[in-house]
Amino acid sequence: MNEYTRREEVRWTLIGAAALVLGMAPAVLLLVLAQGKLIPDPAAANAAEQATIRAGTLRPCISAADKLVTEIDVFKSSAKAAHLDAQDPPPDAGPPVKVRPVFVKGKLVPPVKEKEPDAALAWPAAQPTHKLAKMLVPCRLTVEGVVGPRPDTLPAWEAIAKAAEVPAPGADKNDQITASRALLKLFGAAPIATVVQQAKDAEAEAKKAAELAQGKADTAVIREPIPEGVIPRRIAVGIGVGLSVITLLLSYISVRIASIRRLTTLVPLREAAKVSQPGVHAAAVLRLAAQHNGGQPGMVIGAALGGLLAAALQRADTDVFIVGVMGGCIFGLALQWGFRLALGASRWRERATELSEVEKPAIPIVLVLSGVNPGLEGPFITFFNGLSPLDAALTVEKLAAQAEEKILAAADAGAAARQQQQQGMQGMMPPGM
Repeated sequence: MNEYTRREEVRWTLIGAAALVLGMAPAVLLLVLAQGKLIPDPAAANAAEQATIRAGTLRPCISAADKLVTEIDVFKSSAKAAHLDAQDPPPDAGPPVKVRPVFVKGKLVPPVKEKEPDAALAWPAAQPTHKLAKMLVPCRLTVEGVVGPRPDTLPAWEAIAKAAEVPAPGADKNDQITASRALLKLFGAAPIATVVQQAKDAEAEAKKAAELAQGKADTAVIREPIPEGVIPRRIAVGIGVGLSVITLLLSYISVRIASIRRLTTLVPLREAAKVSQPGVHAAAVLRLAAQHNGGQPGMVIGAALGGLLAAALQRADTDVFIVGVMGGCIFGLALQWGFRLALGASRWRERATELSEVEKPAIPIVLVLSGVNPGLEGPFITFFNGLSPLDAALTVEKLAAQAEEKILAAADAGAAARQQQQQGMQGMMPPGM
C-alpha cells in the first residue's frame, strides 16, 4: 500500500480479511468436528441374533434328552424280553460240555437250558436310543457353553458320547446283539435325567441372555463413519481454505496494482504541468478518479460466506465445501461488479478530491469540479475519457477559468451589493449626522 491507495480500497480490503477469518474459522471447525449419523449398532444386533439362535437350538436338545430317557426305559424292558443279559460262552472255552439229566425225587429231570438272546427283538429296541445319543452329542457343547459343566452330568454325557461311537450293526445277528448289549451297559446306570435338567436350565439362561441382548440392541447406537468423498477430508478442507486465502491475495494484488498505476501515471506529470500545460496534471487526476477501485472484496467475502454455508449444510461432505467456496467466489465477484455498475459515478467527486489532496495539481480540482453540474457526472466522464490528453487538459483549463470567472463575478456582485447597501443606509441617516 502507498499514499495513492484509496481509503475505501483499504476499508474493503480489511472487511474482506475480517470476513475471511470470521467465515473460514467456524467453517473449518464445523468440518473438523463433524460426526457421522447415529445408526443402530450392528454388533449389538448381531449379538442379539446369535443369542436368540442359541436359545432356539436348545429346544431340540431338551426334546431329544426327554425322548432318550423314555427310550432307555423302553429299551431296558425290551432287553429283558430279548434276554440280552444272557452270557455268551467265552471264545476259548473249548467244545461245549454235554449236560446230563439228573434225578430229582426219583424222577428224571432234563437239564435247564439258558435262553439265547433274541436279535430280532434286541436291536429294534436299541436303535432309537442309539439315534438319540447321536443327536445329543453336539448339544453338550451348547449346553455347557451356557450354564457351564456340572459334575453330576459328566457320567451321562460320557455315556451318550460312547453310545454315539457304537457302530450301527448290519444284518448280522451277532453284531446286533453285541451293539445292543453295549448300549444297555452304557445306559444301564447313566443319569440321563440330569442332562435333561441341565438342558432346561441352559434354555432358561439363554432366553434371559437373548432378552437382555435384544434390549441392548434396541437402544445401542454407533456413529456411522463419515465417507471420504472424491477428495480426502483433510485435503479437501485445505483446498477450500487455500482457495479463500488466494482470493484475498488476489484482491490485495489488485489494490496494489491500482495504486502503483496511479503513482506511475501522476508523478511524471508533476514537472510537466509546471513547465507546459497545467491542465494535463489535473486531467490525469480526474481520469484516474473515474476508474473503479482496485481489489476484489466481493470475491473474498463470497468465498468465505459460501464455504461457511456449505460447511453448515453439509458438514459430512467436504467436497461440497470446495464447491461452496468456488461458487461463493464467483457469486461474490458478480455481486461486486453489479454494485459497481449501480454505484456509477456517484463517488467520482470524492475520489478526485482525495487524489488531489495527494497530488495538489496546479489547477485546483475544486474549480474543475464546480464546473460540472451535479447529476451529470456520468455523461461528463464518458465525454472526458473520449478526449485526447491535450484536449482533456484544455477542457480542464476552460472549466477552471469559467469557475474563476463565476467566482469573480459573484465576488463583484457581492461587493456591489454591499456598496449599495451602505449607500442606502447613509441616505436614510438625518442631515448633520
